[in-house]
Amino acid sequence: MDYVAGMISASRTALFAALAWLAPQAQANSDYLSRADVQSFIETMRDEHGIDPAQVERVLAEAQNQPSVMRLIGPEPPSSAPSPVRNYPAYRARFLTPARIAAGVRYWAEHEEYLKRAESEFGVPSEVILGVLGVETAFGRNTGSFRVVDALATIAFDGPRRQDYFREELKELLLLARDTGMDPLSLRGSFAGAMGLPQFMPSSYRRYAVDFDGDGKPDLAGSPADAIGSIASYMKAFGWVTGEPATSSLRLPKGREAEFVSGLQRNHYTTGLRDQGVKFLGKEIPETACSVIELPSPGNASKFVAGFGNFEVVTRYNRSTFYASAVLELAEAIRAQRAQQLKLAKAAD
Repeated sequence: MDYVAGMISASRTALFAALAWLAPQAQANSDYLSRADVQSFIETMRDEHGIDPAQVERVLAEAQNQPSVMRLIGPEPPSSAPSPVRNYPAYRARFLTPARIAAGVRYWAEHEEYLKRAESEFGVPSEVILGVLGVETAFGRNTGSFRVVDALATIAFDGPRRQDYFREELKELLLLARDTGMDPLSLRGSFAGAMGLPQFMPSSYRRYAVDFDGDGKPDLAGSPADAIGSIASYMKAFGWVTGEPATSSLRLPKGREAEFVSGLQRNHYTTGLRDQGVKFLGKEIPETACSVIELPSPGNASKFVAGFGNFEVVTRYNRSTFYASAVLELAEAIRAQRAQQLKLAKAAD
């Protein structure tokens, strides 16, 4: 599958020329270029990807270390640190608000053509695409104000953890700019370098973004159509199964709940769980591997859910059971409210 529709197919020389984003006399305002690890990074871009070191230097000369990024990413917690108290209802309440649900219904009405096409081409329901957009950026309202190159360089070269990952993402940013002609110094996103309406990291942008509005390039910041198609492309690539439920509520044997909880690991099978007295409360349960997820609430009022393959696909976006659950619950709330509005409109005709 070609995940990056509209990718420039010009010659290698032309692609390199597209990287010459800055004026020749860029003013150095950071000390990155004086560092051995940064020079090694620049050499890697030359050796592995054929990019002229002078072009990378022009970008990194402008990159700024951002202390606020360092504070936001935070240090790796010590292994001996106690686990924080987890409260799913409090997390859920941040996203399942009347205003956000109503915004999702409006977004559906405004972009129905592209949502229908994404569902047809990739098999991902419209409401799930909207659930991601709603949780990630409130349908484009909160896409981030950090310059992406600053965020990635700060963590890649000075971060307290995951430096290797963020160096790879910095490489991907430069390759994205080479491939598309975008100016890497103009791109803005989250403190971790995620971009656009769907908050794709540069590697995901390169692999899964699609040109869904037909203007010749995938634009996740300015094109709702491209954002919609790209989310569906991403989920399809990670194995979304059309028509299969993502979750089912569970009733676990009383007093034995902890025995079954597996978090993100799909190490149970539906038939085996039934044999142990677990009751699935959803409809059309797939006979497949699943996880058992606890969504904890204060006062020992936890909810337990089976996560099937499509739930795991949502966690590929963010490896959190809370995140995936909130996306899917927001999706269902948007779908239900839209259905109610359409029913009332039909009755009024």
